[in-house]
Amino acid sequence: MYYIVNHTEHIIAADKSFLNLFSIENIDELYTKIALGDIQFTTSDGTIIITTKNGIRSYQTQNHMLSGMLGNITLVQVHPSEEESISVIDDEEPFDLLSNVEKAEIEESIEETIEERKVNTSPIVIDIESISQEIGISTNDYKNFLNEYIDTALDLEEDLRNTEEEKYYHAISTLSHLSNILHLPIITNIIEQLEDSQLDDRDPLIKSLYATITRLTTTETNISEEEIKFQIKNTATPVEKDITTESFGTINLDDVQPLYLDFEIETSANDLSLPVELIQEFVHDFIEQTHIETEKMLEAYEKGDLNTIQNISHLLKRAASNLRINALSDTLYKIQFCEDSSNLENLIKEYWGIFLSFENQINIKSKMKRD
Repeated sequence: MYYIVNHTEHIIAADKSFLNLFSIENIDELYTKIALGDIQFTTSDGTIIITTKNGIRSYQTQNHMLSGMLGNITLVQVHPSEEESISVIDDEEPFDLLSNVEKAEIEESIEETIEERKVNTSPIVIDIESISQEIGISTNDYKNFLNEYIDTALDLEEDLRNTEEEKYYHAISTLSHLSNILHLPIITNIIEQLEDSQLDDRDPLIKSLYATITRLTTTETNISEEEIKFQIKNTATPVEKDITTESFGTINLDDVQPLYLDFEIETSANDLSLPVELIQEFVHDFIEQTHIETEKMLEAYEKGDLNTIQNISHLLKRAASNLRINALSDTLYKIQFCEDSSNLENLIKEYWGIFLSFENQINIKSKMKRD
C-alpha cells in the first residue's frame, strides 16, 4: 500500500489498496473523512497509527523521498499486518517504484488528482448548530462572526499578495487564528500551506483560499446527495468556468408579481444588536445595489454568462443574509449554485418577486414614517 504526502504532511495521492482500508473509492472521500474527523493519522518512528470509528490500527511504514512537479514529496509505503487481506509488492523489490518512468507516472497521477479537484464548485455547508454549541455561542453570533471573518479576509487580500513579509505573515496569522476559532479546517489547511510556501508559489494558493471562502455557507439546501457528497475538500482550487457565447435568451421582469415575504427591520436590528436607524440605512443601500446588480444579471443572461450570474447572486445573497432577509437569501443561493441554464429564468423571476415584496414593504413603512 502506498500514499504520498507533500512538504506540509498532507496526503495528496494514494493507491487503491490504501483507500480500501477505509472502504472508500477515491482521494476526495478520504479528504472529506479527514476534515470531518472520521479518520485521524498519527505518524512516529516508522509507524502510522490510523484511528477511525471502528477502532485503532497500527502499521509499519517506509518513506521514500521524491522530487516532483509539486516540490519535495514523500512516498510512504505501508506494510499491512498479517491479517490484512491486501496484496502488496514484494518487500524485496520496493525500490522498483523509484525508476524514472514510475516517478513520472506518480507525478502525472498527482496532477490528474489535482485537476479532478479543480472542477468542484459545490457549497461547503457549515454545521452551524454543532459548532456554535461547541464554542459556546449562539448560531446568530456565529453567522455574524463568519461574515466578519469573510470581510476581514477580503480586506487582507492585498496584504497576502504583498512582497513585504511583515504584512504577509500578519495577514496569515490573523486569518489562521480566526479560522481556528470558527472551526473552519478546510480554510486552516490552505492557510497552513500558504504559511509554508515560497513567494513564487503563493498565487494559486491565494486563489484557492478565496475560491473556497466563496463556497462557505450556513444554509442547508435541497441539493442532491451527489452534489454535496464531496463538499468538504482539501485545497480545492476551482478553475474559471467556460463561458458560452450562446445567449440564454431574455428575461422580462415587468410582469413579475410580488411574492410574500416576512421581514421586520426591528427583528433584524435586534438580531444584529444594531440601531433600527442604521439598519434602515443599510436596507435602502441594499435596495439601490440590488437594482444595479439585477440589471447586470439580466445582461449576463442575454450573453449566456453563467459565471457572472452566479457571482452577482453570491454578492446579493451575502448582503441579504447579513440583513436577515432570509427568503431572498435562500432564492439567491439557488441561483448561485444553479448549473442548468434552463432553470435560471424561473429562479430569477422568483428572486425578483420576493425582492419586489421586500422593496414595497420598505417603501410603505418609509412613507408612513414621513406622514
